[in-house]
Amino acid sequence: RVRTSSQTEVRHCLAFRLAAGSRRDQSETTQGGQGQVSRARTPMGLHRLKLWLEGKVAVHLNPVDNHGGPRLKTAPDNDDADTGAGGSFDHSLWDGILRRHVRQGEIVGIKLSVVDYVAVAADPAVGQYRAALAAADVSSLSPNERLALYINAYNCLCVGLLTTAYKETGALPSSITELSTPQRKVWDTPAGVVGGEELTLAQIEHSVLRAKWAESRIHAAIVCASVSCPDLRAEAYVGHRLNSQLDEQCELWLDNTAKGAAAGGGSTVVLSRIFLWFQADFAAEAKNVPGWVARHLSNGHAAAEPLAKMRTRQDYFEYNWAINAAPPPSC
Repeated sequence: RVRTSSQTEVRHCLAFRLAAGSRRDQSETTQGGQGQVSRARTPMGLHRLKLWLEGKVAVHLNPVDNHGGPRLKTAPDNDDADTGAGGSFDHSLWDGILRRHVRQGEIVGIKLSVVDYVAVAADPAVGQYRAALAAADVSSLSPNERLALYINAYNCLCVGLLTTAYKETGALPSSITELSTPQRKVWDTPAGVVGGEELTLAQIEHSVLRAKWAESRIHAAIVCASVSCPDLRAEAYVGHRLNSQLDEQCELWLDNTAKGAAAGGGSTVVLSRIFLWFQADFAAEAKNVPGWVARHLSNGHAAAEPLAKMRTRQDYFEYNWAINAAPPPSC
């Protein structure tokens, strides 16, 4: 999820399409139901080769744009408040929006948090929060507060791209990828202003979040409005308890055995494709991807057994790009 034009190619699994030959774009072929795994209809040897190629191309297309600078570590919860290390930012507007318009639902057999985009589009608090983001004095914030701000900003501005489309056309797209044009992918579209700087989703993810923080848990927190994304949390992230929020978010993501992590039989664990596309981010904080996953699994998760084996084989769910929208109310 680079969400520059190159990242978009990865998110659509361009590498997978190149390896597979005549397969249609991944965003058109991954709208399947619960727990669909990518190896269907493919001999195992070719399947492994395709995954290897997809992962290699994703690493090449998703560089961290940190210009060689050091990256920040997330401080323990409450440390910023206790030491006075920087200011804070009020996310109560965004928190209220999420609590009002995010709820549990199910799409194509996958349980997830769904968003009432139509209600969000009519909520005046959204414009107020976006104005606060635009005026934020980012440099005055502590590292945890800055990280919380950019995670919330990513999610808010992503939702905003969809609500803008709804206001302009009277209908929601079936997928966020439909907002791309021949000239510009949706990830490269100016999404909003944060701290006086106009940013795209790609810039927030790769030039800010991944570039400035050594924090792989952000992949469980930023949500690109799709069914296979980690769930949009129904509360705002806040600096003083950011670690506990991120830890819980990782656990909830992996607990979803239709898109997070599942035992695949024998020594196989089936994971979100995000672990394939951003494997270096996870491996940087653990021995490897299985090690990271094992660290964040809830007690009793069925995937713990294959992860405990000497050689864990990794497979991946297909990525479902359908919008994570709440269904319209029934009459």
